[in-house]
Formats: sequence, structure tokens, C-alpha cells
Amino acid sequence: MERRGVKYANFHEEPPALRPPKVPMKDLMLALVLFVVGTVCLLCGANVFFKTSLWESLPLNILGGLCFIPGAYHSFIFLMVLKKVPGYSYDMIIT
Repeated sequence: MERRGVKYANFHEEPPALRPPKVPMKDLMLALVLFVVGTVCLLCGANVFFKTSLWESLPLNILGGLCFIPGAYHSFIFLMVLKKVPGYSYDMIIT
């Protein structure tokens, strides 16, 4: 009787996937573009801030922040999925 219980002990678990999930290339490219554009805008905004004034650098800093934050977040998730860190999957990417 014990043998039957052992046989079905892991019955609720899913079997491992036969193939790894496809990489969502559009989302990956969008994340990388947002990350790069945000970084460039933040650096240009910092340069303008130190050379002229806060008010002239504010549009670049706001645009850079709006691009950098989601780009960095999604790029980090893609990096963790590619490194196969447990707990990260492509399902975490909001499309």
C-alpha cells in the first residue's frame, strides 16, 4: 500500500517543459531601446544642468526618467530569465 502512495506523491506537479519558452523579441527590443534612450536623456539632462540651469535640463530629465525606469525594470527581468534565476519568467513582462 505504501508503494501506491509514493507513486502518486508528486501527482499535482507539472512535468518539466519540453522546450524552453520563446523569447518575446519585440518586448526585449522595446526594453533595451527604452533603457538606452532613458540613459542618454538622463546623461544629456545632467550635462545641461551643470552647464546652464535646472529649468533647461528638466524636460530631458523627465523624459529620461520616464524611459529609464520601465526600460531598466524590464531589462533586469529579461536578464534574470536568461540567467535562469528561479522565480523569474517571461510572464512577468507586461505587454
